[in-house]
Amino acid sequence: MSALLDHLWQSTLFCGAIWLLALALRGNGAAVRHKLWVAAAVKFLVPFSALFSAGALFSFATPVDAGPPMFGLHMDAAPVISPAISLRDAARNPAPLLLIGLALAWFAGALLIVVRWARAWWAAETITRAARPAPGAPADVRVTDADIEPAVARVIRPVVLLPAALLARLEPSQLAAVIAHERAHIARRDNLFSHLQRLVETLFWFYPLVWWIGRRLVDERERACDERVLEEGHDEAAYAEGILAVCRHSFSATHSRATASALSGDLSLRIKHILLNARPHALGALKAAALSFATIAVAAGPLAAGAVDDAARRHAAYVTNSRLLDDATIYVRPVRSAGSLDFGADTHEVHVRNSTLRELVAAAYDVKPINVTGGGDWLDSMRYEIRAESTTSLSDPDKLDPRVLRGVVNKLLESRFDLLILVNGREAFSANASR
Repeated sequence: MSALLDHLWQSTLFCGAIWLLALALRGNGAAVRHKLWVAAAVKFLVPFSALFSAGALFSFATPVDAGPPMFGLHMDAAPVISPAISLRDAARNPAPLLLIGLALAWFAGALLIVVRWARAWWAAETITRAARPAPGAPADVRVTDADIEPAVARVIRPVVLLPAALLARLEPSQLAAVIAHERAHIARRDNLFSHLQRLVETLFWFYPLVWWIGRRLVDERERACDERVLEEGHDEAAYAEGILAVCRHSFSATHSRATASALSGDLSLRIKHILLNARPHALGALKAAALSFATIAVAAGPLAAGAVDDAARRHAAYVTNSRLLDDATIYVRPVRSAGSLDFGADTHEVHVRNSTLRELVAAAYDVKPINVTGGGDWLDSMRYEIRAESTTSLSDPDKLDPRVLRGVVNKLLESRFDLLILVNGREAFSANASR
């Protein structure tokens, strides 16, 4: 729940920045503002925490050096942790009933939207399959007997759907402008962006801001298509009259959210802009550079922050936990289980279960057990359960680095098994006390 709330306020803040940018670019083309609102919608699908975590995968530093040679023999230059080791939280609390209720409510709302989305898509697909080519029109324009608005259907191989009853009511210049508008939707891939927004609304249906973003997307999308129609040289009056004729025809026509239709957006504002035919200003090199820089900063900022912060966090946690475990109380007992090695931690304890001595050394030095050389078969003949109890809380126990056990393992092997780990022929650790 905390992660969801963080994501929502971050997305809201990002949306506010997009709104300010859209205001600053209100004199420019609607296509630019539409892209900004698409970015605001996509932000809901990509939490900053995901970018932060992705950056952590490429952190700039590691908390400790690579694993050294053991038992006097060299190992791989790039050691890899044993695949048998799993890191998990030892204690998990059952989900509260409130969270279960909220999850069920979310699922019910999302399911309702998905069902309506699927029904609209199927209705549009059924009409498209029954449509026929329009005589004298481009190949992607079809005529249908269905009572619908002029619209674009499908994301892949999109087509323009024109109701047959409307064709006789439009003058050739009006029809050409209406078709140009719908084909502009195809060129801009507006149906793809519409489905993307629908996905956002499905996942975050409970958050009013996503629906507001959807309205902004539709308004800017339609205005961008209107601007393209006028740029192609179509007459403003004929285009506006064509839209009004479509309005009269489509007063009771079916409108589907699975299509980009001719009557979407604020019609009165659209007709006003069409008749005024005020040419939008070019974006200009300065604004284009600023937008490009802002886009890169939004994506790269969390990545870089994740890389820096994760390296620092892991290093601090490693140092703290190594110090705490150096003073921990160690319990060892043999076990007869044949299961795989299990490594886990909670607030005050680290445990290693079903571990041979070879696996224990490999886990502590972040290498494969096969790279642990020296000794004899007795390194694999017995399995142990080891617990290290600390009187002070461990740092970030659910992501505990197994390498913090190096000091524990060295002292344990020396005091209990009379075994030394050598690094380049020298003793890796000298025990000050035995337990």
